[in-house]
Amino acid sequence: MSEFKPGEFRITKKAMEKWQLPEGSKVLDMGCGRGDTLNHLKENFGFIGTGLELSLKMIEEGKSLYPELELKYGDMEFLEEYPSHTFDGVLSECAMSVAGIPEEALHEAYCVLKKGGKLFISDLYIKNPTVEFIMEQAQRAKESIDNMKHSHDDSCGDSCEEEHRNRVFEYRADGRFIIKPLIRVLEEIGFEDISWEDCTDELDRYVAEKIMKDGSLDGCRCEGALNPSDSFRTGYFMLTATKPQ
Repeated sequence: MSEFKPGEFRITKKAMEKWQLPEGSKVLDMGCGRGDTLNHLKENFGFIGTGLELSLKMIEEGKSLYPELELKYGDMEFLEEYPSHTFDGVLSECAMSVAGIPEEALHEAYCVLKKGGKLFISDLYIKNPTVEFIMEQAQRAKESIDNMKHSHDDSCGDSCEEEHRNRVFEYRADGRFIIKPLIRVLEEIGFEDISWEDCTDELDRYVAEKIMKDGSLDGCRCEGALNPSDSFRTGYFMLTATKPQ
């Protein structure tokens, strides 16, 4: 079992059926872990993949398992290394929900995608949030931004960086996305043909297998989101979108 990947490659396969990209397409996996998905895309779809990962341990394991893959240390929020219009597809599985500033990562994905390029996200979300909760989260996000003393730029120090990373977002709460606000952010960035699908049955299967294997969810990267302090159930979703031509 992977560290955290509900659905194994079943959700990935669904997304690729929506992408319909040809063999030889260049794809970027943001938060690639060991590169399991990239290797799957290479072997089954003939894609040319690049993976970014912040865990040096995962990169080391991946290079040992898949020496032919391009796995690099990097942050999905900072893709300056890649020119605009570099990739045919960008994906992020089980990683965007723990990004410091997910909106930055989504902007970066949009920039490095070619015109007509595809986005795929699979991650945790809050099922059936109340209107009151969504409004409260939006207000908290506004207050979080208002309380920031200045806009972030290259001259800012570590304290400013930490302040920005501790921002509250209207589309994410406790490591889980809120779908409608997330879609609105994607639309504002410029994505179109946005489609999402509930995949919570795959999360339930993963949790059951994890508990059977290890006896608990202890040590799981998303343990807090899987055992939320609020009353809302945690679900799992897949989302695809397109950069306009």
